[in-house]
Amino acid sequence: MKKSLIFLFTTFLFITTNAQNKKQVLDSDFLKTHTSYFSINNNIISGEGRKTLETIAKNSQFVVYGEMHGSEQTSVFNKAFIPLLADSNFKYFAIEVGPHSAQKLTDLTTPANKTVENLNTFNTTYTVAQGGEVAVPIPFFESITDAEFLKEARTRNMQLWGIDQEFYFSAFFLMDELTKTTKGSFNYDNIVNLQNQAKGIMYKHFIDELKGENEGAYAVIKEEEEAVKNYFNAFDISNKKAQAIIKDLKISWDIYINWRNDSHVDRISYMRNNFMKHYNEVAKTEKFPKVFTKIGSLHAKKTYSNGAFDIGELTTSLAKKNGTISTSIGSWQPYAKDKDGTIINNFEKYKRSYKRYQTFIPLAKENAFAIINLKAVRDAIENNEIELPNTGDYHKLRNLIYGYDYQLLLPIDEEPTPNRRE
Repeated sequence: MKKSLIFLFTTFLFITTNAQNKKQVLDSDFLKTHTSYFSINNNIISGEGRKTLETIAKNSQFVVYGEMHGSEQTSVFNKAFIPLLADSNFKYFAIEVGPHSAQKLTDLTTPANKTVENLNTFNTTYTVAQGGEVAVPIPFFESITDAEFLKEARTRNMQLWGIDQEFYFSAFFLMDELTKTTKGSFNYDNIVNLQNQAKGIMYKHFIDELKGENEGAYAVIKEEEEAVKNYFNAFDISNKKAQAIIKDLKISWDIYINWRNDSHVDRISYMRNNFMKHYNEVAKTEKFPKVFTKIGSLHAKKTYSNGAFDIGELTTSLAKKNGTISTSIGSWQPYAKDKDGTIINNFEKYKRSYKRYQTFIPLAKENAFAIINLKAVRDAIENNEIELPNTGDYHKLRNLIYGYDYQLLLPIDEEPTPNRRE
């Protein structure tokens, strides 16, 4: 009898211990406890998710928003989020354009109430369309809603930092900016003539590329076109603004030319260096300047991403050094409205891309923004409250949860309306 009791007690203890040690595997129900929702109407954020966004703005020195490019809801979100950031003393707005493109955007948004109108004229002047393909002068600011959120930022006196390479099709407006630097000089008429020659040749190469008849305009221009070299060489070495534009154009072109030869990491280093150049300048007079960054989702990761330590990693390292917080927000577009009004479920359309994220899919709503606190999920993993599945899903889920602090799921989205005259 005694042996039987000992056996039963040991068995009970074994079962109880195993039950206690067995952690909950991450599932949709657990994620729901760390998800809040909000809506945006007339640029006002309403709902439980507003508190989450206010907390992010209040507690962070850096907020890095990893956007979905070409998304109407992304611009709607940014326009509504910017007032919360500004109220928490965010003065600086780092964007995924070149330094000289950012300066042009600064000019076009001064005064702020002329932003939409000025960008419309600019985009109309410099956008190139050929055979259904459209090449814009400055990416991510070509739609009406893009102009509206930029107007919001500039109304709040946020300074623009251009941290990326100059865009592929920016050369035409930047050449006009170059030539302007010589207005009134003895050499102006000659430079205008050289610019016209260079522009004509470059335009031909670009049109051929848009048509699919030329695989890389800049490689040809760099190696073969004397007219472009003559134009650049016409600017006096003492013309600092012109030389800075030329230098950055050449850096940008080399990155585009060498993209098959690992120039991606050169681009990321260029972005990091530009970010730090701006940051170090304002840090001379501000102890912990607060910076908002809007950039593609991969660039926002806090971890090693796409072969590089990107902007999200840079701000995370800076914050750690400063004893502050850098918050990275990723985003998905679960639903999209087609041109005929049909609602497309992107989780279904792109099954292969999303198949490892099944636990997140039920959290999306067609008519509300969902924001998931990945930082809280991460803490639960670290505290042994939950664990990730031991299937192949583990790797994608861990990469997401440790790469971002929050994941934003957009409501029904659509392509934004271009801000230009046809």
